Amino acid sequence: MTHTAEDLAASITQLTSFSDVVLRLDSMLADENSSAAQIGNLIEQDPALTAKLIRIANSALFNAGVPIDSVKDAVTRVGMRQVRDITLGVCATEAFDGIPNDLVSPEDFWKHSLSCAISAQLLASHTRQVGNESAFTAGLLHDIGQLVMFSKCPEQSQQALLLSIDLSDGRSTYLAEREIFGFDHANVGAELAKQWGFPDNLRHCVEWHHEPFECDEISNLTVLIHIANSVAVLAELDSVDMDDAAPVDPRAFDQLQLDTEIIPEIVAETRESVADLLRLFLN
Repeated sequence: MTHTAEDLAASITQLTSFSDVVLRLDSMLADENSSAAQIGNLIEQDPALTAKLIRIANSALFNAGVPIDSVKDAVTRVGMRQVRDITLGVCATEAFDGIPNDLVSPEDFWKHSLSCAISAQLLASHTRQVGNESAFTAGLLHDIGQLVMFSKCPEQSQQALLLSIDLSDGRSTYLAEREIFGFDHANVGAELAKQWGFPDNLRHCVEWHHEPFECDEISNLTVLIHIANSVAVLAELDSVDMDDAAPVDPRAFDQLQLDTEIIPEIVAETRESVADLLRLFLN
């Protein structure tokens, strides 16, 4: 059976949907008069989301000092826009609970995704070219198309994985996916992001994180996620050699005015933070 990226994304959206809180949160944030207390009251209608948001706000990622125990304080500490993005990310991870796949464990998948999210936020703090409001969530969600493909097309996905390993030219998995499927996980993820109503900046990161300079409108946030994806691999391998990770477009560091000498520092901080955050997101 021939699939399209749109078909695969639709097969997931038919099985799961986001919390009503996420949909209402966007409308509330569009109102300049909305307060942290009002947003906190809305999020508190979802107890599981409330608990995770407070734990994340208390994590080292947000330079937690005095512990907080309310959503209002979490919104104040993290910022209203970033609360929206984190809420979106949390709900996306929960949306795939119970959707089986035999190719990668949830822990392994979200470990890489969280490593990318953490490194993206850290990289954003080193450049004035990107605000860090959406960096974490863009990193967290960049590979969601893989989960769809692993779940819905496991045999073809395995063929793509094996092809990427077997090819002597070091071809990345997304290029092997194009040979097998005619499209890749970035296409599927972008379609899912569209069907779920993600903001354009996040959808573009999902779609173009492997080839950020191929997009008609080059986004610095997408370039950031492109770098963060490779840094995440280095963190998982405990390496600081960029040759050990997916190739980074040589224009990327110049685009963001980043020095490659910061990579060892980012790798070390990512490795230090990922274990705690993985427990927060998966428990």
